[in-house]
Amino acid sequence: MRLPLLALGLAAVLLTAPAQAATKIDDPAKFVTGVYTRMMQTKPSDTYAPPTDIYTARLDALFKLDQKESGGEVGRIDFDFWSNAQDYQITGLKVTSHAVENAANRRVVIATFKNMNTPEKIYFYFEKTAAGWKLDDVRAAKDWTLSVILKYGWDE
Repeated sequence: MRLPLLALGLAAVLLTAPAQAATKIDDPAKFVTGVYTRMMQTKPSDTYAPPTDIYTARLDALFKLDQKESGGEVGRIDFDFWSNAQDYQITGLKVTSHAVENAANRRVVIATFKNMNTPEKIYFYFEKTAAGWKLDDVRAAKDWTLSVILKYGWDE
């Protein structure tokens, strides 16, 4: 009799356990700063994966397209777009942001830093949705635009 009650109690706890809360971005610059802060605090032997529920429907669909077309292999994105590399050691972080002219529902956040002594400048394009701010695209100053790579791959 105790075993069925224990199983029933365990099932009740599991069913009522809170699901992982969705990431809510109230301030895009603070969010980007927080991601890089976590990356800087992570030991080289560990990894930190920023949340993936932060994308607009458009960018999320492009990630899913890349995953589908890769057929289980590595997709078109073979690096971490936050660091513009496969490995990272972030130093000298500076994050700024500005509104988009005539568009209060869009914001550009710019992260400048060094990754393993290589200067980087990455632009994050955020859009305000009913669910809060969502990341709509990312661009490295000299190299790439995330949405283009996800859909079309590399130019060269």
